[in-house]
Amino acid sequence: MPIYSYPAPCAPDYKKPKSVEDCLPQARRLVRKMAPYEKPRFGVAPRMFVREGARILIVTLPDQDKYVAEAMVRALKEQGATHVDFIFPKDLVGRDPEITSVEDGWKEAELMEGGKASGTFTDLMTGLGLTTATAKYLDDHPGYSMVFIDVAGGNARRGLLQHADKFYGFWPFNTWEWFLSRGHTFPLEVWDEFERRAVEPLARCSQVRITDPEGTYLEFSLSPDDAYRWHAHALLHGHLFMNPLMATCGETREPRGEDIETPPVFQRASGVLAGTSNHCGFFPRIEVYFEEDRVVEVRGGGKYGDAIRENIDKFKNIQWPGYPGKGLFWFCDTALCTSVGVHRRKCDMFKSYWIYPNLPERTRGGVFHLGFGSRSYRDEKTFAAYAEKTGAPRGHIHVHNYFATYEVKIRGTEYWHKIVDKGWITALSDSGIRALAAKYSVPDELLKYDWIPPLPGVNTAGDYFKDYAPNPVAYLKKRLKAGEPI
Repeated sequence: MPIYSYPAPCAPDYKKPKSVEDCLPQARRLVRKMAPYEKPRFGVAPRMFVREGARILIVTLPDQDKYVAEAMVRALKEQGATHVDFIFPKDLVGRDPEITSVEDGWKEAELMEGGKASGTFTDLMTGLGLTTATAKYLDDHPGYSMVFIDVAGGNARRGLLQHADKFYGFWPFNTWEWFLSRGHTFPLEVWDEFERRAVEPLARCSQVRITDPEGTYLEFSLSPDDAYRWHAHALLHGHLFMNPLMATCGETREPRGEDIETPPVFQRASGVLAGTSNHCGFFPRIEVYFEEDRVVEVRGGGKYGDAIRENIDKFKNIQWPGYPGKGLFWFCDTALCTSVGVHRRKCDMFKSYWIYPNLPERTRGGVFHLGFGSRSYRDEKTFAAYAEKTGAPRGHIHVHNYFATYEVKIRGTEYWHKIVDKGWITALSDSGIRALAAKYSVPDELLKYDWIPPLPGVNTAGDYFKDYAPNPVAYLKKRLKAGEPI
C-alpha cells in the first residue's frame, strides 16, 4: 500500500436538516450578544453578533434553506433582536443571480474582463449590486439597525453609503451545508492568537519561498524596511496577506492609516504558479510563469489559459500607475485563509447562485489562493481612469494551492521557518496555541482540519498528471459517485 507524505483526504458528513429543531443548536452557537465595547468583525469569519433591541435585515439568495432561516430568526430573537427580515435579490434588483457551476473555472477570466473581479464590487458573490440596492431599500425602510449581506466584498460598508454603520457582517448561510460547518463557531480568542503567531516572522524575513506538489515554485527577497512594512499590514482576520504588494498597496493600506502616497512593496517574485482551481471552479492544470512579479508566459489551463494568454498579448504595452513596468498581469495576491473547520461545499457545487461557486474551499486554513492582475495604487480615481482609457480589465484572478509549503528565511540566519508546511498552518502546533485551545475543547479535535481534498499521486492512489490534471471535475464527480470524500 502506498505511503504518502501529505495528509489523506477527508470531509465532514453533515446531514441535511429535516426540521427547524435540527438547526437550532448551530443557530444558537452562531448568535452572540455584543457587549457595548465590542465591534463587529469584518474578516471572512461570519458571526451573528446581536445588540439588544436590534431590528435586523438579512440579504440572502433564492436557495435560502427554510429551516436554517427560521432557526436563525428564533435564535436571534432569543438573544434580544426584536425584528428579523429576509430579503432576496429579486426584491432589490428585480431579478435573481444566474446559476453557476464549478465546472466553469475558466469564467474567472471572463469576470475579470467584465469588471467583476476588480475587488470594487460591494457584493462579491452575485455581481448584481445588492449592497447599493440595499442602501436604497434602507432609505425607504429606515427602521433597521443591523444588516447582514450575502458574502459582501471588502467595500460593503462603503457601498451602503449613509447606512454603513448598520453593516454587521456577511450572510453566507443560504445553504444548510455551509451553515452547519463548525468552522463558523471556532473560538475567536484562539483564532486571533494563531493568526498573530503565523504572521510574526514576516517582520524578520529576508527571503520567501512557496512550493506546492502541483508544481508551484515562487521566491522573492525583501529589504528590512519592506519586510517590516509588510508585517505591519499583513493581518486581516481570516484572510492573511502573505504577499507584500497586496498588504501595502493603497486599497488595503488606507484603512490602516499609512500615507497613501508611500509606494507599495513590489516583491519581485519569480518562478511558476501551478494548479487546477480558482474561485469559480476547476480547469485543466495551468502553469503561470513570473519574472520579477510580471506574468511572462502561461502554459495549459484550457479555456482559462487561453483567455489569460490573449489578454497578456492584448495589453502588453499598458503600465498601471505606479507599477515598475508594462503589462496587465502582476503577482499581487497570496492570501492564506485560516478557518480551520470549513470545507468544500458539495450541495451547490454544480448549481450555485454565487458567481464564485468554488469560493468556500479557499477559506479553509492552509489553502492559498494566489492571484495575478493588479491592485490600485495611490489615487483610486487615477487608477480607474487609466483602466477606462486603455480598456484594460482591473482586478486579479487566481489559482488555488491546497498543500503549499510557505517558508521564510529569518534575516541574519540560515534558518528557514515554515509558516505553512504541506498545507498545515504550523502555528496550530504551537504549545501555547494548544494550551489556549484547551480552554474550549480537546486541542486535537478543535485544531484539526475537517476537510482535506484528494489529489491522486499526492495524498491518494492514482497518477496526478493522468487521472486529475487534465480534467479535475471528472475526477471529483467519480469520487462523489463512489461516496468518497472530495
